[in-house]
This record gives sequence, structure tokens and C-alpha cells, in this order.
Amino acid sequence: MARVTAARVFSTVGLPAEQRVALWERHNARALVGLSCKTIDDAPLSATERNLPLPRLHVAHVSGSPHLVERGAREISDRPTGSAVLYIATAGEAFFYSTGGTRVLRPGQAVLCDADRPFARGFSHGLKEFVLKIPHGALQELTGSTLAQPEFFDLADGAAADTVRALTRLMRAAIDEPTDGSRTEQQALGLLAALLTGGASTHLDTAKAVIELHLRDPNLSAARVADRIGISERQLCRVFNRAGLSVARHILDRRLELARELLESSRTARCSIAEIARDCGFVSPSHFTRTFKRRYDTTPAQLRIASQLRRRSASPGGVSSSNYPDISDIDHG
Repeated sequence: MARVTAARVFSTVGLPAEQRVALWERHNARALVGLSCKTIDDAPLSATERNLPLPRLHVAHVSGSPHLVERGAREISDRPTGSAVLYIATAGEAFFYSTGGTRVLRPGQAVLCDADRPFARGFSHGLKEFVLKIPHGALQELTGSTLAQPEFFDLADGAAADTVRALTRLMRAAIDEPTDGSRTEQQALGLLAALLTGGASTHLDTAKAVIELHLRDPNLSAARVADRIGISERQLCRVFNRAGLSVARHILDRRLELARELLESSRTARCSIAEIARDCGFVSPSHFTRTFKRRYDTTPAQLRIASQLRRRSASPGGVSSSNYPDISDIDHG
């Protein structure tokens, strides 16, 4: 059975103002990356972090009021991570300082850095970002090398933009709903490989990232995916065939898997089955129902009823297990 994991939340909101920075530092040292923190103005730090540990990776969503953070020699010595960290900004402008110089990051841009080398970051207008912590060993497996200097990515950069968007969407979905941690991690590693190495060897991962991003588009096709990543449709089909897949089948499988996730989610309980079918790229609700039953040996309506019964039995009194505040993010899709 899949191991289902759910995000945990920590927030300084409601804590004593004079203790917020120290408690925020303590939480990050234990849950993500040890940093020293300073507020920019006299206002108490208002920050929230949702953490989702996976088997090897760690996903987080962070929001906060204006502040500065630094990971210097003391923090590295006290709390070594053995990891690199990918920061993907979704709101707010930030500076990133390391031995390589200073860089301003805007929403839609990302930086990958070694968490065991000194750096500093500043958020003069606050921040919202997704964070992915990757062990050095996993990064070595993906790229065949270590991270000598920070790497920067921009959502205006072609196929890399689709990969970053798909990775952001994957992290958002995993944090918002209980998830199969192993599967989420494998998807994240595939997207990271496509982002960091490029080239023909990662066409499959890049194509899958494009498919994830445009899964809800009923006009999604092999030709459109191939055009997006800059290869011919025939070449794309060969890439999938070598992996024992077909483009059309992969698109259909992922749409059905997405539909199942939506049917089982409490967040979409008020959506009709026709709306879910349309949201997953199916033009015809009847075709969706037939295809879904062939795949899962149950109808969408039957699966929804069974999921509702399971939630009721698992939550005495009807209390939702989702107890963290809703924090909106920019939609990269």
C-alpha cells in the first residue's frame, strides 16, 4: 500500500511577539535549514511554514512578513544539512547573496544552492515561496556532479519554465492534500533531472513536465508536447516507446489518476462529476465514466461515495484533518 503523508504547519502568528524570531529559527533548524533571522522593521515577525518530509526529499511552503535570513559559518557548523535547497519564489522580491555575488529574485524565478555553503537572503516586501531540500547524494545521482555555485532559473526560459511550473504545482498539490510520498518524490526527482541536466537524455522527463502542466487542456497532444520541448513528434514518440510508453496513453493515464485524486479529495466534494471530467481534460463526461470504469473497475460516482464514507469514519464528529490556514499563491498554470 502507498504510504500517505500529510504536511505539518508551524506559524508565528499568535505567539508572543518577543519570542517569534527565536521560535522561527528553532523550527527551521529542526524542520528545514538552520538560519539566523532578523526583522527589517519594528513589526513582529509573521511567518508560516508547511513542511512535508518525503523519503529522501523535503518539501515546504513558506510565507512571511519582511525579514532577513543568513546561513553563515556558525549555522552551518551547528546544523549541517548535507543538502542543496531549491527556492522557488511565488510572491515578493528577494535578494540572494553568496560568494558568487548578489542576485535579485522575482516571482517566477528560482535559485538552487548548497545549504552547507554560506548565503544570505532578504525579503523587503515579505515572501511566498516553495522550497525543495535535496540531499547531496540524490543531487549527485541526478547530475553526476556537486553544486559548485548557485544556479538560477527563470519561468521565461522555454522548457525549463514548464519544468519549474510543473515542479511548483506538484509541491503545492502534495502540501495541500495528503499524498503518496514515494510517488511524489519520484515525480519530483524526474522533474529535477529535467531541470538540471537538460539534453536528449531528459526529453522524457521534460515531456512529462509539459504534460503535467497542461493536463487539463483537452487539446493536449503529442504534437503540442513535442513542439513545446523543441523536438519532432516522431522523436518524442520514440523517446516514450523506449520507456515502454506511448504519449497518448501516458496523457490518458495521468488524466485518470488526477480525476481519481479529485474524486477522493474533500476539497472538490462540491464539484460535479462532469466538472471534474472537464477539469481533467475530458470533453465528454460519458466517455470519462466509461474510461474510468475500465481503468479502476468502479464508476466515478461509486468511488466518490466510498471516499466520503472513509472520511466520515476516519474523522469523528466530521472534523476536518486539514487544520492549517489557506495561503494563496500565484498560479503558474
